[in-house]
Amino acid sequence: MTSIYSYIFTAFYNWLRDNDVNPRLLVDVSRPGVQVPSQYVTDGVMLISIYHQFVDNFEIWPNRISFTTRFNGKKTFVVIPYSAMMELVCSDTGLSIPLNMWLSSIELACHTDEEGQLLESKLDEEEAESSSSKVLFTLAEPDEDDSEDSDDSASASSDSDKGEKPVRKVNPNFTFLG
Repeated sequence: MTSIYSYIFTAFYNWLRDNDVNPRLLVDVSRPGVQVPSQYVTDGVMLISIYHQFVDNFEIWPNRISFTTRFNGKKTFVVIPYSAMMELVCSDTGLSIPLNMWLSSIELACHTDEEGQLLESKLDEEEAESSSSKVLFTLAEPDEDDSEDSDDSASASSDSDKGEKPVRKVNPNFTFLG
């Protein structure tokens, strides 16, 4: 299954861009793959603008973003893996989106087997204690009582007659941790 990280990041980024705010990323520069100018790092983190008017060649990859921006007038190529993204901060609106919470929670919920079937997420006790997540996101199969009404069933069977797979419905669940 394709990583969901780029889709989650793209959704937040496009929403902020559509609202013409200046999003900044709080980046953990100790994470592998981060390429930023070290002279702008403070206490192992860096706050960097990804506002579309301030960056060039902005690319969203399955495991990272990359772009060119200026630091003190000097063009610099920057790479930020999703694993290094701590928060998406919009100081002009006061909005802060904890990307590390979203991405780590979804990562736990979206493990699949070789056939693409969702597997139940399980954390061992050590991982659960060290996790910085405050919310656990999981997907559960709907109960049999939540069966589709006859109109939905008819359209699903006509889709499968055309060789298309019917949409598999799951119930999202957000669990707030300690």
